[in-house]
Amino acid sequence: MNAFSFPHFKPRLTVLCVLTVACCGFLSGCTSQPVATSDLKIGDCFNMSEEVLTGTQPAGQVERVDCEHSHNSQVVGIKKLSGNNYPGEKQLYDLALKECAQEFESFVGTSYRDSKWDLYPLSPTETTWQDEGERKLTCVALSLPGQKSSLKDSGK
Repeated sequence: MNAFSFPHFKPRLTVLCVLTVACCGFLSGCTSQPVATSDLKIGDCFNMSEEVLTGTQPAGQVERVDCEHSHNSQVVGIKKLSGNNYPGEKQLYDLALKECAQEFESFVGTSYRDSKWDLYPLSPTETTWQDEGERKLTCVALSLPGQKSSLKDSGK
């Protein structure tokens, strides 16, 4: 899956992501489960790695955790996509900007632009679209440092 960041994305992300994942794994004792990003569901909390956030690694797998444990990401919406032909990154980006902003606001209770959280959509790559039939846009709220509760109806 591709990971798109929007202009609201905060520059301190890389360093804090590493700290959040490390704290979850070593300090808070949370148990994480490796899960394919295509298997994430609305409301799932997880930690996205520095490599995924910086685009040096595709978002194929993440560490899902209970929302009461430290996490930097939560799925706020999933949009089904259609069509036989891969629409291209630009079209997926434009769609993500519109659709995920609406999903974020519906899930959280405030606009992502007014939130301390960022919007970070995950979309199919051309390979996963063609070879695996992946046809969904996963809308992710991202925050660094992480938090220890769900964003559902939080207004944050």
